[in-house]
Amino acid sequence: MPIPNDPENRYWIDVSNANPKLVDELRPCLVSFLAFNYGHEPDFAGTGFVIGANTDSAIVITAKHVLTEGVLNIQRPVPRHAPSALFVPASAKTPILHEEKLRAMWMSSENADLLFARHLSYHDSEDIACCLLAPQESYATQFKPVVIPLDTTRPAVGDVVHMVSQGGMKISGRLPPTGVNGVGQRFTVHRRVSIRVGTVTAIYPQGFRQYPWQCFTTSIPAEPGMSGGFVYLPRDGKQVAACGIVCADNSIPESHTDYSLCGESVVACAWIALSLPVPQYYANDSPMHTLLDMMKTGAMPPAIGGIDHIQIIDREDGGIDIKRLE
Repeated sequence: MPIPNDPENRYWIDVSNANPKLVDELRPCLVSFLAFNYGHEPDFAGTGFVIGANTDSAIVITAKHVLTEGVLNIQRPVPRHAPSALFVPASAKTPILHEEKLRAMWMSSENADLLFARHLSYHDSEDIACCLLAPQESYATQFKPVVIPLDTTRPAVGDVVHMVSQGGMKISGRLPPTGVNGVGQRFTVHRRVSIRVGTVTAIYPQGFRQYPWQCFTTSIPAEPGMSGGFVYLPRDGKQVAACGIVCADNSIPESHTDYSLCGESVVACAWIALSLPVPQYYANDSPMHTLLDMMKTGAMPPAIGGIDHIQIIDREDGGIDIKRLE
């Protein structure tokens, strides 16, 4: 479905260059996950966005595959197990959080920092992950991210949506480390805030193809590196809130450069992220709570659209399910 009331009958459009003020406003809500391989060479794995923050940490949402595929494949370009292995230890499928192996780049209009990854949380059944990130001590006072609350609203087919993520991510001009373990290396980072407008093309409450979680598709094609960004429903005078997380793209190649062709990005419904557990602060004994529970206690901003209709159910096998009561 083309964008309503668009005289050029376009299916999507990139509005980043035409809205520099909006770009500046949204830049501090985004992070880019930066992983390092055996030779301490950095590469980008994808995007994330801040849903809660205080003076010493931030809670960030991203797509699970940004971590379990993107970050892991950079950290371990040669797998430690054969593809035919019957048993693969969990440690072989988990990204390394050590500061020499994983960072998250945050940037405002005036400041930037390479955040530490303190905790990762995700379920195998959905392509959504939650991270606890912390600024470097010397930059903590400059770390002032913009918080994007989650939105439990389910979009409808034909709704206009905006996709916000990082685009054009690459690294150049890398110099060898001046210290041990990759310390003291310099490199140039290229990235830009991407804001694209399109429409919702389909809703999938039972999952879609190889994506077995509640999701929807949009007419906006997503580029590599945009996974983990967010989709929101624009409302006049209302706060920007994420109703979806960018997970995949099935667009035909031509649609990435032609606004008159419909793309097909796959976007996970944001409300299912409420089941993800996260520590309230960075410490070995920090209690774990789901995002839903943290919202109920006021430990993080409440979701737009309400949470009273969201319920978490404990399973007999120790896992949890999340459902809507409406």
